[in-house]
Amino acid sequence: MDMAAAWLPDDLLEASGGERVDELAHDAISLAHQVLERFPDVKRKHMFIAGGAAISSAVIIAAGVAVARRLRAGRSAEQAVNEVTEEELEGLRLVERPKKPRGKDERPTGS
Repeated sequence: MDMAAAWLPDDLLEASGGERVDELAHDAISLAHQVLERFPDVKRKHMFIAGGAAISSAVIIAAGVAVARRLRAGRSAEQAVNEVTEEELEGLRLVERPKKPRGKDERPTGS
């Protein structure tokens, strides 16, 4: 069994439950992760699930957008990754969606 899939039960050969990521998306996600490797404190801050088994998709997207802007400006992948700053990643602000006013007789969702 492939070491990357060592966590799978013996009767499964590969993970399921999603679409295969195309090459372009895979490369973009890989570059975003390279950015996060440069900033271990930011990465640690955005880790969650039992001991940091996952990283918040919001910070991966922020890193990906920062890299994409540089690539579009003509930088190489290596330059783009190396130019992203911690301030750009820390500048990530989650914006709360405004709550819709409910009528008197409406119950909250999930009730």
